Amino acid sequence: MTNHAARWRMTEDGMSQGADQVPSRAGEEQRATPRERTLYALGRLMVAGRQHVCTVRNLGPGGAGIELDPPPAVGTAVTIETRGLIARAATVRWVRDAMVGLSFDEPLGEETLRAVAETPRSPRFSYDGPVELVTDARLTEHRAIDLGLGGVRVAGAPPADAGSAMEVVIDAELVVRGKLAWTGSEAFAIEFAAPLSVRQLAGAIARLEATLSR
Repeated sequence: MTNHAARWRMTEDGMSQGADQVPSRAGEEQRATPRERTLYALGRLMVAGRQHVCTVRNLGPGGAGIELDPPPAVGTAVTIETRGLIARAATVRWVRDAMVGLSFDEPLGEETLRAVAETPRSPRFSYDGPVELVTDARLTEHRAIDLGLGGVRVAGAPPADAGSAMEVVIDAELVVRGKLAWTGSEAFAIEFAAPLSVRQLAGAIARLEATLSR
């Protein structure tokens, strides 16, 4: 672990560095407001209409510390979403390598901070792209609606009954096993046999965004 990574994860008072603390190259803390809690949670960052997968390291009333590579520039207007936090407008306050400090346009209230602490579910990402499902050696093509660490929601009618095992082809670089979790009148959901890693999810979202921007 590099010295910088160590400073990000732990400061002298035992708390993680976030948006309210501008990192100092000399190692001196420059904290503006007290921090609330360390998360290490999945985050959805919107920058100029494009979504990015990030890690929310910590979050307090005035801002959040996230990790994203490549990071947005200082002064960029963004929206951030994580577990228990619906999309919140913010501005990039500082950047150090892949570490980014965000300042919220409006501070978070105690009820929102409590929801963040108590909500286990990570945000889902819009995924308007093709997916292929393989069940009993039969391949069917579908359109995804959204994608998360634990599964994918797909438009239309399912190719099998609830509980059926299947192979899910998200794209050429991401193929996973899963089962049909539930069905509705206009969509169905597949639960992955093992959660995606943040890297896998970030890669799938980045590849889709690159395709849509062509």
